[in-house]
Amino acid sequence: MLKTITNFIAGALVASAVATAFAVTGNVPQPGFQAVDGSWLLGLSGGTNFTYQSGITAHAGGGQTSCLSLNPGIALYQVDTVASGSDSVCIPFAVAGTDFQIRNNGAQALAIYGQAANNLLTGAADTINGTAGSSEYNSSTGLIANNSIECFAAKNGAWSCVSGH
Repeated sequence: MLKTITNFIAGALVASAVATAFAVTGNVPQPGFQAVDGSWLLGLSGGTNFTYQSGITAHAGGGQTSCLSLNPGIALYQVDTVASGSDSVCIPFAVAGTDFQIRNNGAQALAIYGQAANNLLTGAADTINGTAGSSEYNSSTGLIANNSIECFAAKNGAWSCVSGH
């Protein structure tokens, strides 16, 4: 009986320690001057506290000039509504050291473009995989439904992107 109780308590402690290890992400810093929560910062450096945005609706009708511009500074985007195959988003300007992912959770292929304006850091239009950002990324298919894309900028003005499941 005592061994059963001991095992039960040990199991409960292990379960709570595991739950705590994954659940502690701290408090997200708010705008303004303040001390940053150490748990949040450790989560960020460990890859668990990325910024994210979901519930995005791609611009109906598509095209670069009328696309929905994604907010810069977000690490994980999820486009939940892609009603037709030409609905589009424009990725933020390519700033060296930036990395993000987009998940197409919509029903159709998502058209992805660079910004129509010139990048202020380069004075020129951004490129995606060496192609002008005015061309749709992977123009033969777009980003098909239930797929993701990851883009990073190793230098200003140039996105390197790869897509897959």
